[in-house]
Amino acid sequence: MANIVVPEVANVESKSKITTISVIASGSLAALKFIIGILTGSLGLIAEGIHSLLDLLSTLVTFVAVRVAARPPDANHPYGHERAESLGALAGMILLGATALIIGYHAIVKILWEPGAPEVTIWSFAIIIISIVVDFMRVRTLKRAARLYQSQALASDAEHFGNDMLGSIAILIGLLFIFLGRYLPLPVWLVERADAFAALGVVFIAFKSVWSVGSQAIRSLMDDVPEDLQPRLQQRVERIPGVVPGAVTIKPRFVGNKPYVEATVGTLRSLTFEKAHELTETIEHAIKEELDPETVVIVHAEPIHTTDEPYSITVRSVAARLDLRIHNLNLYLVGDEMRIELDLEVSEEVTLREAHMKSELLESALIQEFPLPVKVAVHIEPRNEMPKAARRQVEAFERVKVALIKLTAWPNVKIDEVLQTDEGLVVTLIIYLAGDTSLAYTHTIMYDLERALKVEVPDIIRVHIDPEPMA
Repeated sequence: MANIVVPEVANVESKSKITTISVIASGSLAALKFIIGILTGSLGLIAEGIHSLLDLLSTLVTFVAVRVAARPPDANHPYGHERAESLGALAGMILLGATALIIGYHAIVKILWEPGAPEVTIWSFAIIIISIVVDFMRVRTLKRAARLYQSQALASDAEHFGNDMLGSIAILIGLLFIFLGRYLPLPVWLVERADAFAALGVVFIAFKSVWSVGSQAIRSLMDDVPEDLQPRLQQRVERIPGVVPGAVTIKPRFVGNKPYVEATVGTLRSLTFEKAHELTETIEHAIKEELDPETVVIVHAEPIHTTDEPYSITVRSVAARLDLRIHNLNLYLVGDEMRIELDLEVSEEVTLREAHMKSELLESALIQEFPLPVKVAVHIEPRNEMPKAARRQVEAFERVKVALIKLTAWPNVKIDEVLQTDEGLVVTLIIYLAGDTSLAYTHTIMYDLERALKVEVPDIIRVHIDPEPMA
C-alpha cells in the first residue's frame, strides 16, 4: 500500500477546506430540496432533502473526525488518532442508513396506500439538475482528495454525494415520467407511483453505500488486513539469511492508513547480540520494502534450537542462557555417548560450594539439552573480576630470556611482556609460524612451549602466547 508523503499541516488544512465547502453545499441543497419538495408535494424531492440534510450532518462528523485524526500520538493514544476517520465514516453510514429507512417507509406507504402524483414544475427540474451538477463536482473533488490523503472519512463523504447524485438522477427520471404523463397515454397507476418508486431507488443506492463504506470502516476498526498480507510478509522474512524458516510470526495492523507490524523471528543461537541486532534491522528494512516506507516495525529475535545446530553452539547457548562463561570446550563421541569437557569461569570471590552449584546447574542443563546420553566434566577456573597489582622486573625478564634460548625447539619466539605478581610470573610471548600451519598443530606447539617454559622457570603461573604468521 503506497503512502504519499504530504506535510501534515497541509493535509489537515486541505481536508478541512474541502469539508467546509461540502458543508456549505450540503446545507444549501438540503434547504432548496425541502422547499421545492414541500411546495410541489414530491416525496422524491423531500426524500432527497432529508438525504442531503443527513449528508450535512455526516459532513460535519467528517470535519470533526479529520481534525481529531490529525492530532499527534499522546499518552492515551500511543498509536495516534487516525482511527477517528474510520469512526467518522462509520457514523456517516449509520446516519445514511437511518435516512434510507425513513425514506423507504414513506415510499412504501405511498405505493401501497396513498398513491398520487406530485406537482411538477420548472423548479422541480431545476433543483434536481443543480443538485446533480453540484454532487458531480463534489464527488470528483472528494475522491481525488481521499486518494491523495488516504482518508476514509473523505471517501465516505464521496460515497455519500455519489449516492446523492444517483438518487437525484432517479428522482429526475421519476419527475420526467410524471411530466410526460400529461401528454402521453401512460398507465395512471404507474404515474401516481413514479415519484415513490424513484424514492425507493434512492433507498437502494443508500443501502448499497452503507454496506460498502460501513463494512470497510468496521474492518479498519477491527484490525482487518488483506488475507495475503501476513503470509506474504512471512515468506519475505523467512528468505532472509539467519532467520529460521517456520519460526516466524508476523502481526500486521493499520491505524488509519499507517501500517504497524510486529514480528517475532526465530534466529540461530550462534548469533552474537550485535549480529542479532543487524538481522532485526535487515528484517525491518525488508518489511518496509514490501509494505510501506512509513511502516512502524517492531522485531523480536528469539534464539531457538535447530536440528542441524553444531554441538558446540548448543553447549555455549546453554551456558549463555544460565549466564555462565565457559572456554576450552572439547567434545568427544564415545560410542553413543557424548562427552563434554570444558572450563567454567567463576568469580574467585565465591566459595567452592557456590562454584560447585553453578557447575552442577550447567551439567544438568546440558544433559537435558541433548537427545543422546551425555557425560560432562567441568573444570572450575577462578575468574579475576578486578585488575591485580603487577610490576616489570628486569631479573625476571632475563630469566625467561635465558630459558627461551635453551628451548631450541622453538626458535622464532619473542618476549612481549614479563610481569611479577604476588602469585608468580605472568609471561606473554609472540611465536612466529608458517602461515599455512594448521590451527590444531599451532595449538599443540604453543601448549608444548608453555609446558617446557614452566619447567625451566618454575615460578611462572601463566603463559600467554600470541601466534603470528611469518611474512
